[in-house]
Amino acid sequence: EHGIEEVRIATPDGVKLHGWLKHPPGARRGERFPIVIVFGGVRRETSWMIGQGDKPREWGWLFINYRGYGLSEGEPSERVILEDAKLVYDYAAARPDVDSASIVLLGRSLGSYVAVKVAAERKTRGAILATPFDSFAALGAERFPYLPVGLLLNGHYDSAAIAPTITVPALFVLAENDTVTPVENGKALARAWGGPHRTVTLAHQRHYGIERRDEFWHAVREFLRELAPAPRDAALKVGARR
Repeated sequence: EHGIEEVRIATPDGVKLHGWLKHPPGARRGERFPIVIVFGGVRRETSWMIGQGDKPREWGWLFINYRGYGLSEGEPSERVILEDAKLVYDYAAARPDVDSASIVLLGRSLGSYVAVKVAAERKTRGAILATPFDSFAALGAERFPYLPVGLLLNGHYDSAAIAPTITVPALFVLAENDTVTPVENGKALARAWGGPHRTVTLAHQRHYGIERRDEFWHAVREFLRELAPAPRDAALKVGARR
């Protein structure tokens, strides 16, 4: 597909991470574009999401597989996945075609924890947390029986403990009939969030397959559209009010 760039990122310990960057079809040549970095669930590789949904034309989308998934090398653990996630952010922020002031993180399921950790340690424009949870302790690790042992050992996954320190806007997308990360756990995380946030609950939806729902992408588009305007646009609006 036109506008899809294959991406490889080398880690300090010699592992190569692999994924894809979907360039915004609406981008103007020579202008930096805003970008959404996707941290998916850790059950499958991420390329399938590239073609899903009606994504905003102005935004780029970066999908990098965790270690051990897709063509990414290595073995996953909580520590290395979090270090890799910050590396992915730094890669995006350093690209000459990316507006580093307009980076949004989208975390899905267990990836919501990864997004929360990165948002706490890097400058972001906002966060989209889809089917998130407050903590593994509140959730019960038995809900993730498919996770590699390296991800379960000593994994705290306590998003709610970090959330109060994050002040950027957030969108919480919950699935009404979610039995993996139930609605009440997502709402608990939203209550702990330190910045402005909105919660959207997808009626009759289960944990899997929300990316195929128009309601999911509508909520994402609205959130991205309503984020604080870039400084240039803000100046124009201020001038208009005078």
